[in-house]
Amino acid sequence: MKKWLIPGILIIAVIASVALYQRLSGGPNYDGAALDWRTLGEMDYITGKSSAELQALDGKVVKIPGFMVPLEDDQRQVVEFLLVPSPQACIHVPAPPPNQMVYVKMKKGVPAMQGPLWLYGTLKLVTKKSMYGDASFEITGEAVEPYK
Repeated sequence: MKKWLIPGILIIAVIASVALYQRLSGGPNYDGAALDWRTLGEMDYITGKSSAELQALDGKVVKIPGFMVPLEDDQRQVVEFLLVPSPQACIHVPAPPPNQMVYVKMKKGVPAMQGPLWLYGTLKLVTKKSMYGDASFEITGEAVEPYK
């Protein structure tokens, strides 16, 4: 039993160090629900009705993967963008359905990202209009990070 005590303490110390480093280095402080595009697809964008699971996430902090479509000319620091489920959905005609687009307004500017990302923020079930089409959801963004 004693031979496992020191390795156990070392493992706990490493895990705690990594968590502390992420928090101090400005990494996302995420403690919300992981959200996927299948769940968002349960929103009937014609009637505005959504599943009980989706309604339970309204106003909650979520984490969702996707691709950024900036809505601003400044490509270095982005405050407003659409989040879409695939790179093919980024810009094409016709636009993806509203339940496959999320309007994002970041609390502070973030670098424009070309590849997949994780978005952290507060979800609202509300229709938002943009030049690229309607979105059935809005997220007040806290942070983004590359998808790993």
